[in-house]
Amino acid sequence: MENGSPTRPGSSRYQGVVLSQLTTIKLGGPAENLIRPLGTGELVRTLRGLDGRKQNYRILGGGSNLLVDDRGVKGVVVRPEYDPEDLVIEGDRVEAPAGMALSRLVKAAGAAGLAGLEFAAGIPGTVGGAAVMNAGWGGEEIAGVIRKVWVHRTACGMVELEPGDCRFGYRVSRFQDSGEVVLRVDLELSPGDRKEIAGKTREVLRRRKESLPLDYPSAGSVFKNPPGDYAGRLIEAAGLKGKRIGDARISEKHANVIVNLGAARFREVKELIEIVRGRIQEDFGMRLELEIIIWESM
Repeated sequence: MENGSPTRPGSSRYQGVVLSQLTTIKLGGPAENLIRPLGTGELVRTLRGLDGRKQNYRILGGGSNLLVDDRGVKGVVVRPEYDPEDLVIEGDRVEAPAGMALSRLVKAAGAAGLAGLEFAAGIPGTVGGAAVMNAGWGGEEIAGVIRKVWVHRTACGMVELEPGDCRFGYRVSRFQDSGEVVLRVDLELSPGDRKEIAGKTREVLRRRKESLPLDYPSAGSVFKNPPGDYAGRLIEAAGLKGKRIGDARISEKHANVIVNLGAARFREVKELIEIVRGRIQEDFGMRLELEIIIWESM
């Protein structure tokens, strides 16, 4: 599916790549154009080029927390690729590029004897996506270990931000609507015993396996938990656990996850989302807020 030669060394351009290959729920039609820049430097050059041509673009991380229209998306999709030379570990400081898989970062930190990221074991997606969504598990969030974030800002180039500038909250950050692209994240971890870190990591993975439907493709939690409650509990209380439309089903293991049983369609997942929202509004008087991001065909 590659079209022509790479745009420049370290950056490849493709046309018609089916995005179901790049999303964890295995849904999504073709991207009109897909650029895969290798490393932070190439990512910056790619974004500058797109800005200079006034082209709109979307950033695709690890494809988790994302629902893409079966009809595909127009314009440019940029998917940063991980360059091992971009990872810097110095003392208790870890500087990681946006395109690095979060799971790889957890392993690298543990191997270096650095504690503080064990909670992120098993969370799909990339470092950049984790910063954008303020990813977390078990009451801990990536914002708790972030020291700095470098972003690309149109007309300004690379900008360094302190945590207080990032407006981190529960599954939210400024990056979700600022138009900025996360390039790198500087984390402050703590020296620890490698065996203890590995043990905590295994325990987190065990708990995730017990509580989440990992046997089927999904986009993770569909809705944010409302204040003082859990979306999964509300959905189960509304009698919707196991509800199915086509091959899209509300998981019987965790009601806040919609799984793809094999041939689910975008419209089926969206219909389930609206059924859940309507029922929760009717039964409990509240409207659940989406955690996943939806890319509609335009």
